[in-house]
Formats: sequence, structure tokens, C-alpha cells
Amino acid sequence: VLVFIAILMVSCGSNSTTGTYEKTITHYLLKGSDTKENLNFKILELNEQGTVTVADSISYLTDEFRKDKQLIISRIELALKMTKDLQAKETTKHNHEKYISDIAGMNKNIDSLKNLTPDNLRGYENMNKDDVLAVIVRCHYSLQLPGTTSPVEETFDFYISPDGTKCYGKTRAK
Repeated sequence: VLVFIAILMVSCGSNSTTGTYEKTITHYLLKGSDTKENLNFKILELNEQGTVTVADSISYLTDEFRKDKQLIISRIELALKMTKDLQAKETTKHNHEKYISDIAGMNKNIDSLKNLTPDNLRGYENMNKDDVLAVIVRCHYSLQLPGTTSPVEETFDFYISPDGTKCYGKTRAK
């Protein structure tokens, strides 16, 4: 009897979450447009794909920071190489000193960037790394635009708050 009650509670809780996800996704997709009925909007399949934790978010932001930083460093290194090439061709003392000054400045900028740490992680300082920031819900749905004869089916991953009431965004499912 206890096993049956436990299974019943899990399945009811799951349906409740699914219903909340359906409502949130429907509102997100249809806000400011026709009604659900006018578009013949139907959710065909809905599955949780995983979560985004504080640790995941920190990792993503850190990786993006490193990529952006490396791009800037690469551009400065290219400018440095071009400046050194120009310096080798210049013969006047004034231009030579200007190139030395420019090269020193670029080397200083490169060193500063290499030692730069992400500054966009301040909001995570007091958070547990395992805290869930979003639930990834894959939704396969159909809708039919007014004036068309057949529905269009799409599949997206939606990033939804842990309580299921807010949608932060979506990406096309791979």
C-alpha cells in the first residue's frame, strides 16, 4: 500500500510540474499574439532535459570570458607584430622611439589581459554551487498560423525557473 501511495504521489507531482511547464511555455510563446485556439497551438511532447546549476553558470561565464579575452589578446598581438615589422623598416629616430613606446604599451596591455580574472561572477559569491537556477524542458509543439493550411511543428529547449513559473529563454533543440 505504501509503495502504491509513493508511486501515486510521484506521478501526481510530475503531472503538476508538467502542467506548470505547459502553462509557462504557452504564455512565453503566445504573449502578445493570437490566442492558443486561434493558432491551434498544441504541445505534443514535453520532457525535462536537465538543469542549470550555479556551477554550470559559473563555468559558462568563465569560458565566455576566456574566449572574449583571448580574442582581444590575439588582436593586440597582431597589432604588435605589425608594429614591430614597421619598426624594422623605419629609419628615423623619432619614429623609432614612437614604435618602441607603442610596443611597450601593447606588451603591457597583453600582460594585463592575461592576468585579468572574470568580474561577472559577483552574484554567485554566496550561492551553493549545486543550487538549480533553471530547468531545461524540451518541448515539441505545433501551431497553425491564420491563413495557412497545415500546422508547423517545432522543438525547442526552454530554460524555466525551478518553480516552473518563468521562462528565461529558449534555444532550438539539437
